[in-house]
Amino acid sequence: MSKRNTWLISILVAGMMLPAGGSYAADSDFAPLREQLEKIGAEVSWDEEDRTVMYKLKNGIAGIVTIDEVKYRLAGKEGKLSTPVKLSDQKTYVPNTLMQSILAENAKYQDPKDAIPSVAVKAQGETEAVDSGDDAADDPAIWVDSMDPAKSKLIATNKAGGILVYDLDGKQLQSYKVGKMNNIDLRYDFPLGGKKADIVAATNRTTNTIDVFSVSGDTGELTNIVDKPIKSSMGEVYGFSLYHSLKSGKFYALVLGKKGEFEQYELSDNGSGKVTGKLVREFRLATQSEGMVADDEYGHIYIAEEDAAIWKYNAEPDGGNEAIAQVDIADGRRLQDDIEGLTLYYGKDGSGYMIASSQGSNSYAVYKREGNNPYISNFTIADGDNIDGTSETDGIDVLSFGLGAKYPNGIFVSQDDANYENGKKLNQNFKIVGWEQIAKAIQPNLDMQNSVDPRKLVQRSAK
Repeated sequence: MSKRNTWLISILVAGMMLPAGGSYAADSDFAPLREQLEKIGAEVSWDEEDRTVMYKLKNGIAGIVTIDEVKYRLAGKEGKLSTPVKLSDQKTYVPNTLMQSILAENAKYQDPKDAIPSVAVKAQGETEAVDSGDDAADDPAIWVDSMDPAKSKLIATNKAGGILVYDLDGKQLQSYKVGKMNNIDLRYDFPLGGKKADIVAATNRTTNTIDVFSVSGDTGELTNIVDKPIKSSMGEVYGFSLYHSLKSGKFYALVLGKKGEFEQYELSDNGSGKVTGKLVREFRLATQSEGMVADDEYGHIYIAEEDAAIWKYNAEPDGGNEAIAQVDIADGRRLQDDIEGLTLYYGKDGSGYMIASSQGSNSYAVYKREGNNPYISNFTIADGDNIDGTSETDGIDVLSFGLGAKYPNGIFVSQDDANYENGKKLNQNFKIVGWEQIAKAIQPNLDMQNSVDPRKLVQRSAK
């Protein structure tokens, strides 16, 4: 879900367009928020439509308050005030208890070594713009052509109405008007009709279903292979990932809903060359969640609870309903809400990286894939030669496999919320960066693989 870029410094005084209320200037229980924040060097912005003040402290911690509301967010956590935030004399006033909490957060991470590392890389390629305006392009998946990797495809969603297929030069090859498709994923060698098929699946918000297609590599054509509609019981399907269990050999569809619902479906051949889905697990996260990726080798699922944190779960259907660990929190430093797309870079011998789209900071956070997922660095995608960079990214994907002379070390693909050409704003699209740019920019340098075949992953979870 894309947000408007409201983190630019506002020249407005919070609420200046609204009528003044009673005076709080002399009330010792309240503090003028902007005045106090600017004293400590924080960035402050005002959203007039939502009557919301957003701020980012110098150490990166972020917070948000809303006029006449008692709920607030600070350092990735939601709190509740005893008295609502107020507007008076064109100024926002918050209870002193909140101001003290803000000052306490501001006192953290003052050592220079606590600074969040961030580097910039340049966009190298881009797809043609989607044919729908507003917030339409959403999530990409990279399909590898085993016969000729340079002819691999990008398969992506247009949540205003379909699935798109591009070549690596960004030319649109196919467009399927199959509904409001939100998130998409793919897996290889699914057993179907006595053969092996590469499959693509996505959440369809029009029909509230999981749609599954086979891929024809030469043309990028997709064929619907579902038997009966795999219909979710949640209110609205949203986030999505596929999971191929190397422990059991089974394939699963993983679905998230806007109220934090999670459902896991086992996908199988119905005996007639069509795919059927059986619900095998469900649980619920606290709030709206969308970004999700499954690690087939280690048997883990990573889920992005948009305003809160990234969580790690066991991917097996009998793996329980509680998170194994919290990978990171959306406190504004490494991750700033919304946390959106998640993807995995499969490295050699079980190494690699998990990458998250930090939509609120227009950046991407990189973590180690193995162990407790220690944080490494953030990076941004800046303007390249005649190609603009990215902002407020939704979905992402990455690949550690060479795709020919143009992208010999794999690619990173990201949705771009604001797509420009020669200063003119176009419909949204997807940007491409060669992995070597990212690997070399981050210090110490990241691993750079070009031969980890996604069709030949190895089980690394406990037997």
